[in-house]
Amino acid sequence: MAKRIRKHFKNILPIKKPILKEALYTQTSNFTLNTAQLDRISFSVLRNNKRELRKIENISYEINIEGCWEWIVRYDDHGGVGSLHRHIRISLKDDSNVESTIGIKKYKDKGHELTWVCKNIQRDYLNIRTKFLRNSKIDLY
Repeated sequence: MAKRIRKHFKNILPIKKPILKEALYTQTSNFTLNTAQLDRISFSVLRNNKRELRKIENISYEINIEGCWEWIVRYDDHGGVGSLHRHIRISLKDDSNVESTIGIKKYKDKGHELTWVCKNIQRDYLNIRTKFLRNSKIDLY
């Protein structure tokens, strides 16, 4: 019996569709946390043309000290595919910060992560503020 020779090649299809380069634009906003307008949350995110959130660049809790906004806690994810993590500033004089992922919920949707971070800051901003001011030895009250 003669050996069969294959006359066609198998077409191997890629498992994933290639990601097309999409046009992203930056959305920035901030909102105050109290009526004195000395505390605020500011954020910067990247969205596509369909208004879908693609990357969280920065979400930060800031306080106004002598007319200058200083960040205390900020959240970001590196590259849009990394996990969300927190940077906590030690004090006003010491510019170093502590990076942590402890206590951060993970969601598949970046919009849910943005909402969770804003609500988490709104819930804990008084505790964060008092710790930071105590470390900086500043009395704003």
